[in-house]
Amino acid sequence: MIHEKELSHIGNPEMRKSTELFNLSTFFDDVKSFDKGDPLTWGATPLDRISTLQQQLKLVIDLQEFTYRNIPDDIDMEIIDFVHTTFAARFHGRGEANEENYMTSLNATDAVFSPEIIEMFIRGEHGHALPAELLLIRELKGIRSVELACLTHPYGTRIEEHLEEMREAVKTQVEFMGGSYYDEPETRYRVKEIIGYTKGEEAFDKGVLMTRKRTLGLMPDGTIIRERSSFVLRLDDVMPINDEEREKLASVDLKSKDWQDELVKVGKLDVLADILTKMNEYSLAIPIATTIYAYNPNTAQLIEERNARKLAEDKALFAKDYPIISAAMNSDEERLRVAEFHGDMLYFGPAEPSEEPVEL
Repeated sequence: MIHEKELSHIGNPEMRKSTELFNLSTFFDDVKSFDKGDPLTWGATPLDRISTLQQQLKLVIDLQEFTYRNIPDDIDMEIIDFVHTTFAARFHGRGEANEENYMTSLNATDAVFSPEIIEMFIRGEHGHALPAELLLIRELKGIRSVELACLTHPYGTRIEEHLEEMREAVKTQVEFMGGSYYDEPETRYRVKEIIGYTKGEEAFDKGVLMTRKRTLGLMPDGTIIRERSSFVLRLDDVMPINDEEREKLASVDLKSKDWQDELVKVGKLDVLADILTKMNEYSLAIPIATTIYAYNPNTAQLIEERNARKLAEDKALFAKDYPIISAAMNSDEERLRVAEFHGDMLYFGPAEPSEEPVEL
């Protein structure tokens, strides 16, 4: 068993660059008994998107089949199409996010790690690592956020079969690694997208894509364990929403910074969604997928600070090599303002795009 004191490294994850602080053979022997999902059930998204691209393309085709199963008869075709395309977009988005987190880790080299640890990294890269292993990979590599498990379950397909199994497997392994779960998880609902929304015609008569984020627990090193579920909340005639309530939703300024939270507040969509999800009303709050992930705010801050230092160094080097262009970049003139600078990528022009027509 790995003890809490052996895993607790609050601060810079680079403090532990070797495996000398705990018995690796004991760890790998102990975790053999733990449950692990596979790509078609609740296996975690691979950390290396490129080397597993063919596998993931086949998987997304297989999983998309579930978006056309168990569809209630009264659901509008626009919602059916939305669920189908949203699943694909979120599937590929998770792959990109997982890879980006992995590639920007604090400890990018494998040179300081033992062969056993490197083999574990490869399992994580290919999507075959256990949640316990992924927690260790996150700490050793210094990754801001890593997915531990994910289940695709459109219209409730496979929820009863796999969701509690996934949750229990992750909880068991989090506790094995020294973490603890909260009795009452903090829960937050957000609107992500409006179905069938057309500017100037905010009828809110189809539905909204929402997420429910629950903070499940905490690791000794400050890593937060969260669960994120995505679902479509229907707002058509089958829902108990009157015209006045739809007008309140339509009154929200969708250009404002907090429009996602404002829609939830004005429409009391969190209350409605909470009731429907607890009642397993899959035809009204249509489930899409559930993901459990580990996020470390300390690591995220260290990565942000490292990136800021690197950007400042790149800018200083660029200014030295190209003083004229650098002076133009720092000009107060609107036409020369630079919106972004990332190493070898430059953009010249206004920070905000102009809505004026361009004369050709």
